[in-house]
Amino acid sequence: MKIERLEKIAAAAMKQSMQAYMPVINEPCKFSDFMKKSLPANRFIAHCYQTERIGLKTCIQPKTENLILIGPEGDFSENEIQMALNNSFKPVIMGNTRLRTETAALVACHTVALMNEQKSLT
Repeated sequence: MKIERLEKIAAAAMKQSMQAYMPVINEPCKFSDFMKKSLPANRFIAHCYQTERIGLKTCIQPKTENLILIGPEGDFSENEIQMALNNSFKPVIMGNTRLRTETAALVACHTVALMNEQKSLT
């Protein structure tokens, strides 16, 4: 799907939900090229390997920029995960069930939104 089409969908969803934040949708790039970019301090990688991971909701720092990598169908390769860890990404898990890529992205976005909302209510 072209970026312009995805941006239209995101804009419509933003208006429908009465949110003031438009998510950024970037052009696809190679994983290794992405790791070379200037990235926010709060970096997370969600993967399915049975290694030590922490719950995403405990890692989110509200009102800050959070970057969460969601793997492709079939997950990240071990090399990609190691590359992310070497670039200060923290390994996270979003629950006890394995999620489809598109569902995992929605869960990650919703988790950030909930943590931001929860902190603004306290």
